Amino acid sequence: MKNDCAMRMMIIVLAMLGVGLCTSCKSKKKKAPLPTPPVVVAPKPEPQPEPEPEPVMEEPEVKQMNYYLVAGCFRVYDNAVRLNAKLLDQGYDSRIIPFYSLNMVTYDGYETRREAQVALNRIVKEPGKKKTWVYPVK
Repeated sequence: MKNDCAMRMMIIVLAMLGVGLCTSCKSKKKKAPLPTPPVVVAPKPEPQPEPEPEPVMEEPEVKQMNYYLVAGCFRVYDNAVRLNAKLLDQGYDSRIIPFYSLNMVTYDGYETRREAQVALNRIVKEPGKKKTWVYPVK
């Protein structure tokens, strides 16, 4: 009886298994395809105008002043300042340069001796400027 009972159980289990396999495929619901999200096309960004490069400032050529035309030398600094202001008003590139214990006031500075000599020849022809002299910077 035990054998007979075990055999019946085995047949029932196999039958259920067979029925389950055959019906499971038929009763399987087809999955609905996932909805595809709408494709959103991002607007193309407008090209930004490139910033204009900053203009390159050319630095002025700095000349080394090797010679100066001297208008006068003063022990009192205020006197040198007055003459310097007068020469600047006349359009000269006047400077006050220390000269030992004096303050030397110049008309202009020049790079070469030749330039200084040409300027000296022009200035000494003007009235009141006959005592102008060339100071070589060492």
